[in-house]
Amino acid sequence: MLKTTALSAAVLAGMLSIAPAMADQQQPETDNINDVPAGNYTIDPLHSKITWGVDHYGFSHYEGQFVDLSGSLRLGEDPADSNLKIEIPLDKVLTGSDLSKHLQGEKFFNSAEHATATFTSTSIEIDGDDEATITGNLALNGQTHPVEIDAEFNRGAVYPFDEKYHIGFNGEATIKRSDFAMNYLIPEDDQQGISDEVTLHIEAEFVPEKGQ
Repeated sequence: MLKTTALSAAVLAGMLSIAPAMADQQQPETDNINDVPAGNYTIDPLHSKITWGVDHYGFSHYEGQFVDLSGSLRLGEDPADSNLKIEIPLDKVLTGSDLSKHLQGEKFFNSAEHATATFTSTSIEIDGDDEATITGNLALNGQTHPVEIDAEFNRGAVYPFDEKYHIGFNGEATIKRSDFAMNYLIPEDDQQGISDEVTLHIEAEFVPEKGQ
């Protein structure tokens, strides 16, 4: 009986010593996208946002944000064989002023009729360990047009405050308001106004889908 108990304890101790090593292999700390475990991930809305910017009459490069993003990333064994979808609630535009309500109106995002903008990837081209070009379609204000995101993988690791595996990316893109039927105050000829061109800076963190 004592021998059996001792053997069981030894086996248990061995399993416990192996478990952390296996967990480290399944959730590696890495800055190489090729080392991140394949699978389904969901966006972490607490640590994800899109910052947009426009030229405001030549006075400033005015910026605002979209928050409370949702979406998913299916990461393939080959990262190029992946799919990304991001949903942007247009009533969550932040400017720090009453301008937020104005932007939700008919002259801009028209969020009463089109509450959400959606980006859906169509192809992903990997460049090295941490960069990619993500091509996809952006549906916004009843219009859909192709958009290209220059993306960079930042890091994959266990986040100590929720003990979940996080993977983080940033990206840059440029769109035109006129492509999405938002022509209000776009300058003509030598006049000043609000630029047609809009810069987008994306910061996004993803965690493994529940049950994975």
